[in-house]
Amino acid sequence: MEKDMYLISETAKLVGVESHVLRYWEEELKLPIRRNELGHRYYTREDVEQFREIKKLKQQGLQLKAIRTVLTDSTLQVMVPIREHIQPVRSTQAELNERDDRQLQDKSARLQLLLHNLVAQAVRENNQDLTREIKETIMKEMDYQFRIQEEESEKRDRQRTEREEEHYKKLDELIKQYSGRGLTGKERRERKRQAVKERKAQKSEEKRKKHSLF
Repeated sequence: MEKDMYLISETAKLVGVESHVLRYWEEELKLPIRRNELGHRYYTREDVEQFREIKKLKQQGLQLKAIRTVLTDSTLQVMVPIREHIQPVRSTQAELNERDDRQLQDKSARLQLLLHNLVAQAVRENNQDLTREIKETIMKEMDYQFRIQEEESEKRDRQRTEREEEHYKKLDELIKQYSGRGLTGKERRERKRQAVKERKAQKSEEKRKKHSLF
């Protein structure tokens, strides 16, 4: 059964960061600090989820200054997973890993939603610093997406080349296997005469070379 309240050390462990990181986030994001009767910080399950969301946004390249713009009443709006509201775009390539693909889509959708909120906030406040930060974030995301697409394209090209080579190899073996089959009697006799003629010509050439040595 989950607890209703956690100390800072417990919360840090659940979020996967150090305690001093939580204190730093609280200070920079102006988050409310709750204390028990002993004066110690304590956190609820909602606080844990909030910190986890902040961590995800940090991992996606957002600075605390940008994250702070989506705060409402000092509480981060925890985003509902995008794939619950939109139909996932699944790759038609069998070689792509579905789990990694879904994770990439989820991160991309989260970032798009956050950028939408940031742009709206920047327009309302005419905030030049925030606008510049948004541009930098978008450029980083575009660079990341392009690199992913290039890697996947190269992977598909390699696999297509390997499949084509394997196909032609099998086709070549099949041609060799069935070489001569299906010929008419006349064609087989003609091929046999041609082979005899070539052997005679080869023997004559060998005899001529032998006599030329004397």
